[in-house]
Amino acid sequence: MLGVHYGACDKTVKMMYRKMARRYHPDVSTIHDAQTKFQEIAFAYEVLKKHRKAYCLDYDRNASRKSASQFEASGGTRSKAHARYQKTTKRYSDQTYHSHRPIHGKDRVITYPLTLRYAIRLLTLGYFHIPGLKVKMKFTREAFHGKTFRLKGKGYSGLFGGKAGDYLVRFNIKIDSVKFRLEEGDIYGTFFIPKLLIRGGKKLELESPAGRLSVNIPKQYSSQAFIKVKGMGLPSDGVLNAGDFYVRLVPS
Repeated sequence: MLGVHYGACDKTVKMMYRKMARRYHPDVSTIHDAQTKFQEIAFAYEVLKKHRKAYCLDYDRNASRKSASQFEASGGTRSKAHARYQKTTKRYSDQTYHSHRPIHGKDRVITYPLTLRYAIRLLTLGYFHIPGLKVKMKFTREAFHGKTFRLKGKGYSGLFGGKAGDYLVRFNIKIDSVKFRLEEGDIYGTFFIPKLLIRGGKKLELESPAGRLSVNIPKQYSSQAFIKVKGMGLPSDGVLNAGDFYVRLVPS
């Protein structure tokens, strides 16, 4: 994770941590998954700084087991010396492993920016695909109210038998405040239309984040009023009903 050799000294580890942190810091990096990378780098450095000896012994223990499994899988015959080496290594590693209390993995927190159009599309689909985990999570209208969705055990791995942390997902839904505003499940939209097209009894086709709108203009229409288009607000998420779209036409 830090790009250093297994036996690197503390000075080298610290230097590489600072280098990687500058590269992936969310405030300066333009990499799409910079926040996730930065959290992983910070966690790796914390482990090597506070628990390096125990971590290395645990690493050797797992590497030893993997080597033995590969040796047996290749059909080789285990010699007495090899068996004695494996037994000694396992006993030493297990003693070290169990002498440390379990360290639970930290939660991973990530915020995904979404446009209003894309968020509405996710509501229609009913799920959000998390790229890093390659899993689907349920997407509901609660995402519009700042809810944090929790995926158990999908965060950073624990050490010495500790439980893995959780993966916390939040959404930052960007709304064009000049054109649109949300009220619960309803969307209020302001459209600037040529004055000649705003005629009573006329039908207009408009594009909105929820899709194409067909609006019938009332005969006595004021630019201060809203025209209701039923069912074209936020889609239903299985719990809350679909909202409506309210159109305001402003002569331009």
